[in-house]
Amino acid sequence: MKKIAIVCFLMIVGLAGAQTNSAKAAPKSTNTDFDLLDKTFASFIKALIKNDKPSFTLLSLRQVDCIDCVGKPEFNDQGYFVPSEIFYLNIAKNFDKSPVYKAILKRGYTFDVIQLKNFKPAVMPKTYPNDLTLYEVWVPTYLKDELSKGHKGASHSFQFVKINGQFKFYGLTSIP
Repeated sequence: MKKIAIVCFLMIVGLAGAQTNSAKAAPKSTNTDFDLLDKTFASFIKALIKNDKPSFTLLSLRQVDCIDCVGKPEFNDQGYFVPSEIFYLNIAKNFDKSPVYKAILKRGYTFDVIQLKNFKPAVMPKTYPNDLTLYEVWVPTYLKDELSKGHKGASHSFQFVKINGQFKFYGLTSIP
């Protein structure tokens, strides 16, 4: 019985260490960043599911990058920016029935951080640094061959920026 307890303890400590190490590997991020991002993302998804536009608006930039949004995006070398209201109108209705939401429930999500050197879109505040740091929440929407035989799979990334200590929704992208 003592051996089982010791093995279980070592496994728990090992898993906790693995989570801590993966978070440290991301540039310019801490466990605190990912904890706050996780809370913000949960609030963001809750706002979409409950059709809570005021909460969505508080969690988003005024304009967001969304190549998949219907409407008239302002495309330039900085991205496909639409007013956050357009994104909300495109995504919030029936979000709980979307493949992305179903994948969140089924598979969960992971975090990543990327920094784009010397890139500061006009939608960012003037006080924001010249290097854009995107905090990404990746959702494996479709696995290889899941949608159809030969399909490569797809993932969506909800991107956030940190402004004055708070995360704001920046945009949505997908691969492939």
